Amino acid sequence: MTTLFSRKLKLVLFVLSANLLPFSIGYAQQQVTAVQPSSANISQDLFAEIAQNNQLMLNLEEMCDGIGPRLTGSQQLRQAQQWAMEKLKSYGAVNVHEEAYELGRAWTRGVARVRLLNANGMLLDVQQQAWSDSSPRKTFAEVVVMNVKTLDEFKEIAPRLRGKIVLALSTPKATPEQEKNFKQYSDELNKAIRAADFAAIFFVSGREGNIQDMFGGPNTRYKKNAAIITKEHANLLQRLVARGITPKLEFEFGGRLSKDVVKAYNVVADFPGTELSDETVVLGAHQDSWDLGTGATDNGVGTVVTMEILRAMHALKLKPKRTLRVVLFSGEEQGLLGSKAYLKAHAAEQPKIQAMLTQDAGGGRITGFLDMKVDEWFASLNEAKEQTKELSHLDITYAAGGGSDHQAFFEQGIPAFAPIQDPLDYRSHTWHSQVDTVDHVSKDNLIQNAQVMAAMTWAMLNNRKLPHQAPQVLR
Repeated sequence: MTTLFSRKLKLVLFVLSANLLPFSIGYAQQQVTAVQPSSANISQDLFAEIAQNNQLMLNLEEMCDGIGPRLTGSQQLRQAQQWAMEKLKSYGAVNVHEEAYELGRAWTRGVARVRLLNANGMLLDVQQQAWSDSSPRKTFAEVVVMNVKTLDEFKEIAPRLRGKIVLALSTPKATPEQEKNFKQYSDELNKAIRAADFAAIFFVSGREGNIQDMFGGPNTRYKKNAAIITKEHANLLQRLVARGITPKLEFEFGGRLSKDVVKAYNVVADFPGTELSDETVVLGAHQDSWDLGTGATDNGVGTVVTMEILRAMHALKLKPKRTLRVVLFSGEEQGLLGSKAYLKAHAAEQPKIQAMLTQDAGGGRITGFLDMKVDEWFASLNEAKEQTKELSHLDITYAAGGGSDHQAFFEQGIPAFAPIQDPLDYRSHTWHSQVDTVDHVSKDNLIQNAQVMAAMTWAMLNNRKLPHQAPQVLR
């Protein structure tokens, strides 16, 4: 989920010396045995520990190859969460537990069969959209192409959509004026969709090479027989229509919603601080994934990196000033549900959160960080990056970006950061697709990810207090 600008930054330990840290002399004298030799030395120790003793690929393979995809609300995610809690306990974490929140109805994938009945009669590559319900039997219908930009345009063509399979090249978007009262707009659009009463709606994957896509959640707008068709097969249907041939399809979907409302869970684990133990640095990653592949790059990478950092700090017997809190979120793919639930449950603790860090942009090397357009945060990140010079050059970029769990924290005014990474084939191939597998993850990149994120985390654990901002919506 977060890719954006391709810059570089290095983060790391904040030097525990009098000319940089305004912490009390009394504490330094009192706790001298707990203070590490220097931030630079600790950085080197962390880099070496992670390079020599990491469990990154082992954990990624156990979770992705052994357990598999981890759709929020599924038994596979529950199995992966139990696995992660046992691992974190073995790594020295304390207060390891789950925190529940209301998900709504869970969704389970079933069959997806679509055949072109005229023209060449081929089977089409279509996957049912998550959280879309299904007709109870095979359905036969004609295809109509829809390419609309506004609600008014949708209402104009709606009578022609009734009973048809809608090939959606685009869907209505709110105008700036409609954005001012989005609930009213959304209600009106939902009413128009229900009135249109189409047999199915097929969205088009944005990737070439028969690469699929996936999205959806409990609050999905298109609630029945919604699906995603590969770009190449969507092009086939459009070519037929352009030649005056109306495609006729037979489809059957087996995805089903649970009868009852269910709970989803976040995994929480702590590595205790010393002097400022009531303050926390939240190191998070979403453990949930889509279910076409095994969720290795999105976000198995972030999950195992997060776990590895806690393991390495415990192995080195480090004593940070603040408490490191690892949170493995669920529901990220459905709209940051887990991180929003965590913030709601821990509202009273938000002023004590020093920063939130998450990695969620695939398996490429970390090349930088966004400062979220806050000058004080830029200065802190810029100091921290000095500890990672031997790994690679990192840029601090003056920009704000969301798309993953850090966004929920940032919108509450909490310092929240996600790294910029080499894109590799993340957006073009693995993101949300059937090829999101361990094959697309490099061990060397994983190690570099863990080393840089460890340095950033240690800096935030020991750095001077970062200021919070007023809550805002990130657009």
